[in-house]
Amino acid sequence: MTETRLPGEIAIFFTGGTIGMCPVKGAHGVAPGGNFENLLSEMSPDENLRLRPIDWSDKPSPHMTPQDMFRLARDVEAALAEDSVLGAVILHGTDVLVESAYMCDLVVDSDKPVILTGSMRYYSESGYDGIRNLINAVRACLLPLPPRTGACVLMTDRLFAAREAVKVNSLNVGAFESREAGVVGYVAGTSVVLAGCPLSARPRHKISPAAIEPDVMLLTCYTGMNRSLIDHARSLGIKGLVIEGFGAGNVPPAIVPAIEDCIRNGIPVVLATRCIEGGVWPVYGYPGGGADLLDKGVILCGRLGGPKARVRLMCALGLTRDMNAIRELFEED
Repeated sequence: MTETRLPGEIAIFFTGGTIGMCPVKGAHGVAPGGNFENLLSEMSPDENLRLRPIDWSDKPSPHMTPQDMFRLARDVEAALAEDSVLGAVILHGTDVLVESAYMCDLVVDSDKPVILTGSMRYYSESGYDGIRNLINAVRACLLPLPPRTGACVLMTDRLFAAREAVKVNSLNVGAFESREAGVVGYVAGTSVVLAGCPLSARPRHKISPAAIEPDVMLLTCYTGMNRSLIDHARSLGIKGLVIEGFGAGNVPPAIVPAIEDCIRNGIPVVLATRCIEGGVWPVYGYPGGGADLLDKGVILCGRLGGPKARVRLMCALGLTRDMNAIRELFEED
């Protein structure tokens, strides 16, 4: 299906990232270059379509905080509430793009499209991919996206659901893939075509608190890991913990008592996996196995990766501190 031409405007949020960077004279590497206006000047939108530039920030992707992501989602939601706005495009650095996308997916309460994009090459580099991604993101905003699609990521001519998108390559232009679910759409010439990606038939509920809980830590398991890192995290006063385990969600046995201490002290512990695909499942009942941890009160995050599970837990904790309620907010996805 090609783009649908409707009168209105697309809000374009510029947050920064490689898409706007350029070499810095007398320094090594590239850095923010304030190229948002230059990017928009290369656009040629349909005469019935207006672009509303919103110069939100000019931050490298690793400088984005969860609070920034939440504020961005709220600002996008406010823009989409205007009748004249058909959708929003967010230009963002690629390092943590999928986390900001998932925050929007959880928080933004609107049926209008939210498309995040960026570039793997900087503004003045040969083969720059930023303009093409921006143009195609605007086109994707004009699509009648399937119900329950939520926020999307458009990179390298492919449109991914935010909750499925993952960055798999640190340098290649084709840096993004989907966690098993396929793409929502793809670019064909000057059109964006819907691909019939199978999406969940269940209603998807927003987790939209007044504020998020930022004190949530993410730890990745390693062989021979002891309990010291978790104990230290608890001493720092964390309000939630996400652990990336091995395989289907299994951890070294030495950290299990520390996990139990967290749960006894009202700190929710969410289990993810280091694996890109498959997710966590209560298969193994040995000490530290997923089934064993589930019986001890650990929350399994399904197919969400660790960074997105952390975003979801921060939003959940912004709504409630009740452990059973938080568990339900994970199980409904």
